[in-house]
Amino acid sequence: MYGTIQTPRLPPCVKGLIIANVAVFILQLLPGGIGDIVTGVGAMNPIYAFKYLQVWRLVTYMFLHSPDMIFHILFNMLSLWWFGVELEEIWGKLKFLIFYFICGIGSGFFTLFYLFVNPHVIVIGASGAVLGLLTAYAIYYPQRHVMLFGIFPMRMRTLVIGYAVISVYFSIAGGGGNVSHIVHLGGIVVAYVYLKIAPAAWLEWNKRVYLWRSRRQIDRMTKR
Repeated sequence: MYGTIQTPRLPPCVKGLIIANVAVFILQLLPGGIGDIVTGVGAMNPIYAFKYLQVWRLVTYMFLHSPDMIFHILFNMLSLWWFGVELEEIWGKLKFLIFYFICGIGSGFFTLFYLFVNPHVIVIGASGAVLGLLTAYAIYYPQRHVMLFGIFPMRMRTLVIGYAVISVYFSIAGGGGNVSHIVHLGGIVVAYVYLKIAPAAWLEWNKRVYLWRSRRQIDRMTKR
């Protein structure tokens, strides 16, 4: 779906997430009903997740993909690789993982929408978290070009805005195939809001940690 982006190497978090997704996908392919159990226990369903408080589904659904659609996991993992490498190198491992899971879990909360229109829907895939990465990448590199479908050059900002418009349209109008557009929209919205709030929050956190360490150092010196 996207053109190639220069990625020098796989940093640990991106590599670990890709390995985890592929490993779970292999489990989903196991015969004898094992794959169905893995998918059934981990898939996101608003009734089970919110009514019966099976909150682990907000995390596990991110590592599941459709066994019948190899392109589902392929596009998600390629996007994680293309857009995640630079972001992990900018942020470091901790901030990258926090951002990834906030986008994935946050977009999972958007499935609350289905309680009113299709409460028995099953949602799987890393798309919400991956769309969060695309949004962050577009914020950092809005004018950088990618090749849509390997043919059409498009700026990152235009790509993400296009994704958001399509997601809003199909979320309201319905249709759009076996794609959870509301989760895609959730990934974009959560990423954008988080990136507008997180810098100030991290600064405040670092300030508090610094003050706490300073007080401990002063207490140790006075006790001597």
